[in-house]
Amino acid sequence: MSFWLFAVAGFFVVYALFSRRLSTTAITGPMVFVTAGLVIGSDGLDILQTTPTSEAVTALLEITLAVVLFSDANAINSTAWRREAFVPGRLLVTGMPLTILFGFVAAVTLFTELGIWEAALIAAILAPTDASLGQAVISNRRVPQRIRQGLNVESGLNDGVVLPLVLIFLGAAEESATTGSFSEALSFIGQEILIATVIGITAGWVGARVILTATRRGWISQMWTQIGGLALAAAAYGLAVPLDGSGFIAAWLTGLTLGALTRGQVDELTEFSETLGSALTALSFLVFGAILLGPAMGDLTWQVALYAVLSLTLVRMLPVALSMLGSGLGRPSVLYLGWFGPRGLASIIFAGIVIEDAELPGAPTIITVVMVTVGLSVFAHGATSWVGSQAYGDWYRTAEEADTDIPEAAQGPQSPLSGRLDAPPT
Repeated sequence: MSFWLFAVAGFFVVYALFSRRLSTTAITGPMVFVTAGLVIGSDGLDILQTTPTSEAVTALLEITLAVVLFSDANAINSTAWRREAFVPGRLLVTGMPLTILFGFVAAVTLFTELGIWEAALIAAILAPTDASLGQAVISNRRVPQRIRQGLNVESGLNDGVVLPLVLIFLGAAEESATTGSFSEALSFIGQEILIATVIGITAGWVGARVILTATRRGWISQMWTQIGGLALAAAAYGLAVPLDGSGFIAAWLTGLTLGALTRGQVDELTEFSETLGSALTALSFLVFGAILLGPAMGDLTWQVALYAVLSLTLVRMLPVALSMLGSGLGRPSVLYLGWFGPRGLASIIFAGIVIEDAELPGAPTIITVVMVTVGLSVFAHGATSWVGSQAYGDWYRTAEEADTDIPEAAQGPQSPLSGRLDAPPT
């Protein structure tokens, strides 16, 4: 155990030393850790010896997603969301459903051996975006705030929004494969979502009340405010799962409710969870490279490769373009919003649910498609994030000088950045 621990910890130390410098280059944190995983994994030096179904890997991925869901949802500025829903509202309400629809059509066309629910499952798993894969996209101050915040809010909310669809499509696919009753599966999933919703909102509401009371009376320190907030999400997760609810939805709604009720009254509530999320995300990408991406590349076919390319281009970019019709945004802005929708942590962990729980005939294809798509996204979006944000910033500066009233120039409240792994460049 000690040697692989030494290797993993060594990668963390080396990355930490150069993290700020790398944030303004074409090398991102996820690229570094995925590459490190490939080096020490079974297809490399074989230092990290485990399997995708091991309890340790499952626990790591699930804890990481729960922390990130809580942190991202809690950090969303609800006031800013109401004022600045112009971009993220279009991306979530129109763009995301169209992305799932287009992804479904592509999956049905390319993978004829899959059932329709399995194809829908691929599309839903690959719908959420992950801002951490290209931190410069939302942290480069040369990019207009409205666009940065739109991508930031989309990334912070779409994981939780799409999760119920993943559960529904997974249940339908399982029932279809076993000739079971779809209505029974849907009823169970509805119950799972309902239980998680009640627990998550209740935990967030009660937690907000007691934290605000303790803060006003001076009973609670800033550090333990942060720890206590994350503990609320853990408690909600831990209560929802044994009651047959979704722990992920419970954690996400805890963060969303807690953030909305404490906004402006409790400082830096998510600082600890964001730091922990950064560390867990880095480790998850390393594990992804070591035990998930390598084997998936061994099963690569032209259909999988084509789907991965389509998923990151037409399947994402065309829905974004359609969602922005009538917005007045310039073509470079629409292109920026469309291209920078990387797939990352949520897709990996949603696929992990399939690995752990589902007995689907098409499971190997689903896993391969998701892992290859995320792997391509890590390097394609990572390598273009700094250069792309700089080029777009140049265009915006020129456009704003010509017309100060362009839609991109509208300013709103600054929401916290949801980046993990990379220090924000200025």
